[in-house]
Amino acid sequence: RMAVVASQQRKGKLKVIVDALGLAEYTITICSNKKTFPEKYQHIITDDLISLSKQIYLKARRANNIRVTKDNKNSYDKRKDLQEEAILDCDNFLGEIQLAQKVFHLKKKRILYWGGKVIEVRDGIKSWKESDSKRYKKLFNS
Repeated sequence: RMAVVASQQRKGKLKVIVDALGLAEYTITICSNKKTFPEKYQHIITDDLISLSKQIYLKARRANNIRVTKDNKNSYDKRKDLQEEAILDCDNFLGEIQLAQKVFHLKKKRILYWGGKVIEVRDGIKSWKESDSKRYKKLFNS
């Protein structure tokens, strides 16, 4: 098997989950950096950032593990709910990053990179949700 260049990878659900995992890993790494987030203030914001990043990943993963079947519309509803929750968590995450920037005087370059990762995950989940909607529309006439 040959490796695929990142720019040529399929923008499928699996990539979104890998991206969400990468976001959580990046968030945990930088939030643990005492130089970026001084320890005495660290838990005021960093715990929320870490928690949100983990929830985004776990909800996307959970949604992906739900098998939608024609005789169980509930499975599709649960999957869609998890996707929507993950999208909302991404929006909240962007707000938390903005707050962290103000409180910790983070560099613009870091905020653009970190925020870009969040937006990539959010947009990927939105695309996945839209794809599911088209895919299952006929199945459930919704």
